[in-house]
Amino acid sequence: MNAQTIFLIVNLIGGAAVLGSYAFGLGYFPEYRNELWGGIYGIWRNVLVTSMLLSGAAYLTFCYFIIFRADIDAYGIHFILGPQTITLLTALFLLSATLWMPSAILYMHTENNIWWIFTVGALWITALSLLSLTGMYAFSANGSIPVFDRIICTVSLSIITLHCLVIDAIIWVWAFHK
Repeated sequence: MNAQTIFLIVNLIGGAAVLGSYAFGLGYFPEYRNELWGGIYGIWRNVLVTSMLLSGAAYLTFCYFIIFRADIDAYGIHFILGPQTITLLTALFLLSATLWMPSAILYMHTENNIWWIFTVGALWITALSLLSLTGMYAFSANGSIPVFDRIICTVSLSIITLHCLVIDAIIWVWAFHK
């Protein structure tokens, strides 16, 4: 199986897991819906939702370029795990994003601090795995990768990384207990 196919499978399974965890969390625990905003109210919720939608579109753009345009093998030649580095970082991102909502709900439900640590950890692992992917594309010196593709992937990853790092891992965590 080639690297693009593995990347696609990871995204289909991981994406379904992320969306499934959100659907499960919001569907089975409606009493926590408001708390899951983490203390973000008013116009800032609109900013957050807009950022989430923009981040989702940016990530799908990145996926399109990896699956249909870019030679994923070319990106991985300088990394220990080769082209699977991209797929492994993507899997880590999707796994941690999947764990965020269940951990947050468990924390709110039990008030056990270990679940708060899991929640914050999931947000930071999500952000740092995306930051690593962004860096891979931004600083790739491989001449076989078209400049346009590298720019689009870097910009797309930067958008979702900014959201996950600044809004989720920093602002949401800070505002949650306010």
